[in-house]
Amino acid sequence: MPILYLAEIALYQNGAVETLRLATGPYRTAPDDPALPDIEFLPLIVSPPGFSAHAFGSGRTGGRSTTGAGEIVLNNADRFFDRYAGAGWDGRPFRLYRGPAAGRFDEFNLIFAGTAEQAEWRDLHLHLFLRDRQAEFEVPIQRETYAGSNSGSAGNEGTADDIKGRPKLLCYGLCHNVPLAPLNTAALRYGAHDGSIFSVDELYDRGAPLSKVTGTPAAGQYRENVTEGYVTLGGNPAGTITAKISGERLENLFLWSEQFMNPAWTKDPGVTVENDVILGPNGGPTAERIDIPAEEGAGFRQSVSVTSGQPYTFSLYLRSVVGSVTLSIGIEATTEQEITLDEIWRRFTLTETVTGSTVSPGLFSLGNAAAIYAWGAQIELGEVAKNGIVTGGTAHPPSYTAQPADMLRTIAVTRSELVDFLDLDHASFQSLNEATAGLGLGLFIDREMSIAEAFDLICESIGGFWYFTRDGRLAVKRLEAPTGNPVAVFDRSVAANPRRLTTNDAGRGLPNHRVVLGWRRNWLVQQGDQLAGSVPAERRAFLSEEYRTVAAADPSVRVAHPLSEELRRMTLLEDSADAAAEADRLLALHGVRRDLIEFELPVAAYFEAGAPWLGDEIAYRDECFLDYAAGRALILLGVEEEYEADRITLQAWG
Repeated sequence: MPILYLAEIALYQNGAVETLRLATGPYRTAPDDPALPDIEFLPLIVSPPGFSAHAFGSGRTGGRSTTGAGEIVLNNADRFFDRYAGAGWDGRPFRLYRGPAAGRFDEFNLIFAGTAEQAEWRDLHLHLFLRDRQAEFEVPIQRETYAGSNSGSAGNEGTADDIKGRPKLLCYGLCHNVPLAPLNTAALRYGAHDGSIFSVDELYDRGAPLSKVTGTPAAGQYRENVTEGYVTLGGNPAGTITAKISGERLENLFLWSEQFMNPAWTKDPGVTVENDVILGPNGGPTAERIDIPAEEGAGFRQSVSVTSGQPYTFSLYLRSVVGSVTLSIGIEATTEQEITLDEIWRRFTLTETVTGSTVSPGLFSLGNAAAIYAWGAQIELGEVAKNGIVTGGTAHPPSYTAQPADMLRTIAVTRSELVDFLDLDHASFQSLNEATAGLGLGLFIDREMSIAEAFDLICESIGGFWYFTRDGRLAVKRLEAPTGNPVAVFDRSVAANPRRLTTNDAGRGLPNHRVVLGWRRNWLVQQGDQLAGSVPAERRAFLSEEYRTVAAADPSVRVAHPLSEELRRMTLLEDSADAAAEADRLLALHGVRRDLIEFELPVAAYFEAGAPWLGDEIAYRDECFLDYAAGRALILLGVEEEYEADRITLQAWG
């Protein structure tokens, strides 16, 4: 059956976003298509985009995750695309589908969801360059800088003489000896994080400890402000102020956050709730239908205790049952905000500085009846909606994000345009959480850094990688040895040109005889007269080194491989036992023979096998290739797709 490729290309033109729908041949959706009824895709694709994606970079089993790139060629012989010469293509969604020419639109598979980068006009063709969504993370993780606008004791933005223009500090997990920013030296305020934190556990002046108090601090004391992530000293410091910080705060003060039938949620007369009727944003049948009458102000709410004068953020996942619905959300009744729902899940958020000790966030009618689906309500201290947290009969108490998957998720949700659950492959985050249960990291950022760079630091600490799925969802995995349960098996009946390659890692893929990992990073090395005379020797020893290290070794590896190299990584791991366990795991993973295999498949054979993607386990079986007669289990680390050449090249390791 002939195969078509369909493309949906968004661009910015004349003050609005427009979507072009193009195809490799004539195609129109069916009149009764539920998603796109009777829509024509113009046959202007000359060649569908080739595309490449690698977990770590071609031929690598560690290091930076790499973005994929591609290019689509469009027919401009009739000058159709000239009208878009001034349009903005970059950063706009691009979606590519593959399916039968005579098929309905819902029979087409989404095979790539990414973003356009730039367009080139070449005589009769338009070439549109593409990136996967990792390109969205090649932006600063912190776009806010200190304004240097203080006036005396007013303001927390520093002055032109100290921190003006510097990126505002960020702190995730448990971080040791973090150098604080002088937010306002006149008022003795020093900052650790741009946002709410769990706590400032310890504070030091030239390495000498200060005491934490809850009231007005005196000399030698400090008071923390967890809402805004800073401390106030009780006296002028003698030198550099550093701290042990439990960083970015997570919490959900609601009870039964996805069970709106529960009595914890107050429903006005006429409001009805039907339990677990459709799939929620988490992928499970956990979303509830709620019908709200036309009476203005009717709705549902839950009362929670808060701290007066502090900002809180209320968030809720909503969609309409049919069509468009307008409602209002509010934390306090005097400041409700109008929102419009459609048939797509969205996370609606509202931030308010509360005036009382109790508030009742909820959803309310504006005078029209509404039938909606709802899921995942959350109320938390601070000005940002963070990781969605499901609660039952108890609220989720304040905590901080230290587990790798949670830390990645927090950064994605608060520092990019991604929406928790809706833009994340939640199953992969949950799997990584389970694989690294109890393991904690600490990441402090006081310089210019991209989101991608922060992700790489976190992932490399646990031997993991991050990527986007074919449908454009952020996913994370840890590189593990194959288990022998492949999702697809290939042999010479479909595979061609098998080759075993050396890797591009240090040592070119030879087994490692030793693994050395750095742990518990000291974020400011201090020595000699940088420290007060009262600082004890043990503390001085800690502050003089950036990392502590652990090692795992197998001397027998060098008997077979005299050129074997040491695998050395400085990590964000917090605990020595965790670091030792990770060193042992990496030695078991990289201290034995591992093959990097590359082979080619026809496009049809690849998709018939389920189109395995990065991190999937596959197997290659070949009686004529090395010792692969029984099949070798491998982890897929690279995919290169060339649709015009009818070739998919897989690169796998194991």
